Amino acid sequence: MQKFLLAILLCASIVSCKPKDDYQAVMHDPVLYSKLTGQLTEIMTFNIFTPVVASRVYAYAHLAGYEAMAAGDSNYLSLAGQLKGFEGVPKAPAGKPIDHHYAAMIAMMEVGKTLTFSNATMDSIVNALKDQALDHGMPDSMEAHSKAYGMEVAKAVLGWSKKDNYAQTRSAPKYTVPEEEGKWIPTPPAYIQAVEPHWRTIRTIAMDSASQFAPPPPATYSKDSSSEFYQWAKGVYETGNNLTEEEKAIASFWDCNGFKVNVVGHAMFATKAMTPGGHWMGIVGIICKDRNVNFAKTIHTYTIVSFALMDAFISCWDAKYTWALIRPESMINQFIDPAWKPFLQTPPFPEYTSGHSEISSAAATVLEHLYGNNISFSDSTERGWGWPDRKFTSVRQAADEAGISRYYGGIHYRKSVEVAKEQGLRLGNYIISKLQTDKQASKLAAH
Repeated sequence: MQKFLLAILLCASIVSCKPKDDYQAVMHDPVLYSKLTGQLTEIMTFNIFTPVVASRVYAYAHLAGYEAMAAGDSNYLSLAGQLKGFEGVPKAPAGKPIDHHYAAMIAMMEVGKTLTFSNATMDSIVNALKDQALDHGMPDSMEAHSKAYGMEVAKAVLGWSKKDNYAQTRSAPKYTVPEEEGKWIPTPPAYIQAVEPHWRTIRTIAMDSASQFAPPPPATYSKDSSSEFYQWAKGVYETGNNLTEEEKAIASFWDCNGFKVNVVGHAMFATKAMTPGGHWMGIVGIICKDRNVNFAKTIHTYTIVSFALMDAFISCWDAKYTWALIRPESMINQFIDPAWKPFLQTPPFPEYTSGHSEISSAAATVLEHLYGNNISFSDSTERGWGWPDRKFTSVRQAADEAGISRYYGGIHYRKSVEVAKEQGLRLGNYIISKLQTDKQASKLAAH
């Protein structure tokens, strides 16, 4: 846990040279918001949040940050009435000094704290944030009123979050593995039970329903060597047996396996990594910093991308548990080569479609809309896990690489990757077209 506090203290030391009355230069720095998002990612990594649950935390936390920011920025609209059942947040109290940037960070962190059950760590981070504000000249009354407003915003967002069916899924029945041939079965080495089989019942953020962007059916299961499905499996097998060093690097870079089970002799232990959603949150921070966008647009970007991630996971999990398709590893071991192992460890849930591919495509689509089609950047998100940076000429290139990495890793059929890419594209475009956040654009449309 000291890692989290050290990061904040480092942040404080970086800005310590600022004049004492220049709190805005500190609190209005968009990089600080990205650092706090990174802290949230580290907490969820440490506590081994599943990818789908992590996406929910990001969506609600950034919604709170966005609403607190938008309440004080004439360029942005509240999302009240645009999200299912979301009635908005309280208005900022008139006549009281409020720094909406500071309030946004308080709101985001309070929601993150509540949803990750990490009270002590988050409180320490927020206390360090408060010390920065006061040390650099924010008046005591402004700090107090800003924090109070941020907490009110967080309370409203948390109230809305409680109605998304998440609590009910915590006590829902465990998944029953179908006895039908061709359906998903637990995979080596730990044979973990299916993860989040009821996630498709979570209330969506922008989609009308979990099945709004349902994929076409997969090829009909068959163990006949001349069948389309068998060729799907054979393709994974042959590709896995002939991986280049670059393909292995791609698979490893995008693995994002938050709970990888390692077997050494008779010992079994797990190692942690950030979720795929956390990887894309990291990319958002890189892009915003590279383009020197302001605090408000940084929050806006995180928010819309996090919405795309959450809805994409709901959409993907709906497909996964609709078809409950067998993983390549199981199919290959049964009918092609019993000794074969994929390059990456197979995740514990059904195959069709690819979560990495859909969420990456959805996130990239949103980022393309906000920043254009040719956003070159160097992805440094995996440094903490020992992987070198990868350079991309566009977010679409990165999304496509994330998708195909699952094929190289031997855990998805190629068609699952391709179909999921289309799902994510459609979903991302839908979110952009449905949500109105630009106040000036909204006024022009009304006339």
